[in-house]
Amino acid sequence: MKRSDNTVLITGGATGIGLALAEIFLKEGNEVIICARTKANLDDAQKRFSQLHIIVADVSTMEGRKVLTTEVNNRFSKLNILINNAGAYSITDIMDSNYIETLQTELATNLVSPVALIQQLMPVLETQTDAIIVNVTSGYVFIPSAQSSAYSASKVGLRAITQSLRFQLKKTLIRVVEVIPPAVNTKMNKGKNISLMTTELFAHKVFKGLIYGEDEIVVGVSKLGKLLSRIAPKFIFKKMNTDEEKQRIERSPGVIL
Repeated sequence: MKRSDNTVLITGGATGIGLALAEIFLKEGNEVIICARTKANLDDAQKRFSQLHIIVADVSTMEGRKVLTTEVNNRFSKLNILINNAGAYSITDIMDSNYIETLQTELATNLVSPVALIQQLMPVLETQTDAIIVNVTSGYVFIPSAQSSAYSASKVGLRAITQSLRFQLKKTLIRVVEVIPPAVNTKMNKGKNISLMTTELFAHKVFKGLIYGEDEIVVGVSKLGKLLSRIAPKFIFKKMNTDEEKQRIERSPGVIL
């Protein structure tokens, strides 16, 4: 990836790791568009970084994706980097009465939405000589979380589609990158009694990986998770999920970025 002069779209870009990525791309001399479902969050982000372009859109819906892609097609014909970062995350039990609703929401946001946006924005991306599609998954692709099983399933699915898309596009100029974060200090991880990476450090590592041409950017403790999932899968699954149970994280309706 070239360091500057890119036009970047970041979904879920108003807060957390999305905003941290927006900041580092801006500082390096790139044009950055962020979208989110909450206008107030977008306005706050633009107050911090006046160069940001903001678009209100709920990418988990067909209508929201249409709004976003229409804006991009009309205003940003040089778009060459799509970062699918928007996500929905909940702590729930598979036997809860509302689990299927949770599963549908998280699949729509975390899996269907990125694939739909890739399809809809492909006509713009394929006209560029240096296009990159970035899908943000999770360390849970290596070790699923029992208390966040819907989220884990959606991210495992996105990892599979990312790998498949990379293979399908191997003869084109479009790069397909998977970013696999550790636990980062965001609203999603509020209350967890574990060490959290700062959003700034995470964004720096992702940007560095993109510059170096990495197709799979595994950050922080997710590297250890990847290794242990290969050499001791049953042990690490039981240990991580036992530790999560002990943390007694308060259940909430969830987080949508």
